[in-house]
Amino acid sequence: MGAAEEITSNLTVRALPARVRTTLAARAKARRQSLNAYVLDVLSREATTPTMEEVLADIDGARASVGLTTDDAVAAVRTVRDAEEPRWG
Repeated sequence: MGAAEEITSNLTVRALPARVRTTLAARAKARRQSLNAYVLDVLSREATTPTMEEVLADIDGARASVGLTTDDAVAAVRTVRDAEEPRWG
């Protein structure tokens, strides 16, 4: 978390299995972090990693903006492969 980020809330985790806490604490210790800092890093990574649905939506948006279809892309790949095939044959 950057210095400019405002702390907006606290989070309580209920019913955390002991083995999960032990694993997280060991990983935090290996990184020379407090458990809190480590869990914040894990949650921050999770929150900033796009889901598959978000990635696909971005791809669809980009594709729509350039006017290409999946069929166009498949045809382009086939053309390149067909042109290069004699090199490998």
